[in-house]
Amino acid sequence: MRKSISLIIFICLCKLGYSQITDVQNLIVQDSIIPTPVIVDASYKGGINNFYNYVSTNFNYNNLQKTDVTDEFKKRDIMTIYVEFSINEEGKPVDFKPVNTTAENSFYKETIRVIGSTKWKHATKDGIIFKQEFRIPIQAYIRDFIE
Repeated sequence: MRKSISLIIFICLCKLGYSQITDVQNLIVQDSIIPTPVIVDASYKGGINNFYNYVSTNFNYNNLQKTDVTDEFKKRDIMTIYVEFSINEEGKPVDFKPVNTTAENSFYKETIRVIGSTKWKHATKDGIIFKQEFRIPIQAYIRDFIE
């Protein structure tokens, strides 16, 4: 009788131990099934500071209309335009959208003219090229322009 009880306890303990090992193995398998994606953002050659330098150098104030400076910005020295755009699979800026102005505003038009002339390195996810969206501020010094 004692041998039978010992055998039953031994079998129960073996099953309990086995189920714990299985759960640990499942966790390890689950971790390896869900890999972390490797995302490389689109980038401008030389970095974002070079991009802003390019925009600053190529922004042509002769293409602007004084009437496009709103009263809000006339009180300041700097006008900030926020622009949304995407870098497509070829590294070109596309799909421009104004954020805090209209598409007819000459500052916005000049901003997309300059940004549209840039070339970027496309974004990738796990080595696959994809279109990535950006929202950036572009600032223009307007004090001398509006006087």
